[in-house]
Amino acid sequence: MKATIEFQLPEDRHEHLRAIYATEAWSVLYDIDNTLRNVLKHGDYRYKTVEDLATAIREQARIALDKIDE
Repeated sequence: MKATIEFQLPEDRHEHLRAIYATEAWSVLYDIDNTLRNVLKHGDYRYKTVEDLATAIREQARIALDKIDE
C-alpha cells in the first residue's frame, strides 16, 4: 500500500512544512514525555520550581515549532 500527500504550493506552505517535520516534532514530544516521566519517577532535581520545569518543556517545544514555522 502507498499513500501520497499533495500540497498546493505556495498556498499550503505551512501544512507542507508540518508534514515534512512531523518526525522531528514527534521526537521532541517523545523527549518531553521522557523528561516528565523522569521528574515524576526519579525526582529530577535540575528543576527547582514548577516554573523551571515549564520553561524547559517550552524550550523543547519551541525547537520543534520553530522548524515547522520557518
